[in-house]
Amino acid sequence: MSGWIDKAKTQMTSRRLLFIAAGLLIVVLIGRSCSGVDISEEQAIAAATAAFEANEGYFEPEKVEARVLRQGFPARPVWFVVFTVPDPNGSRNDFLHHASVQVNAGNGAVVSVEITEMPG
Repeated sequence: MSGWIDKAKTQMTSRRLLFIAAGLLIVVLIGRSCSGVDISEEQAIAAATAAFEANEGYFEPEKVEARVLRQGFPARPVWFVVFTVPDPNGSRNDFLHHASVQVNAGNGAVVSVEITEMPG
C-alpha cells in the first residue's frame, strides 16, 4: 500500500510543477504582449530628432542612442533618446554637448526635451 501512496505523491508533485511552469509561461507571454511599447526605436528616434531640431539649443550630434525604460507609477514605457557630442579629451562620460528627449513608447508623443549646457 505504501508503494501506491508514494506513486500518487510523485504524480501530484509532477502535476504541480507542470501547472506552475505552464502558469509562468502564460504570465511571461501576457507580459510581453502587454508591454505597451507600440513605437519602434526608429520611430522614437525620428520623433525625438524632430523635437530636438525644433529646439533653440539644437546642435549637430555625433552619436544617437535610444533605450526603453519604465517611468512613473504605474510604470509606463518611455523611449529615452540621447544626442551627444563626445569630448575628445575626456572620458567616455564626458560630452561637449548633451541632449535627451523622452518619447511615449505607446503613442509616440514627445514628453520632454532637455538640453544640458556643458561647461567650457
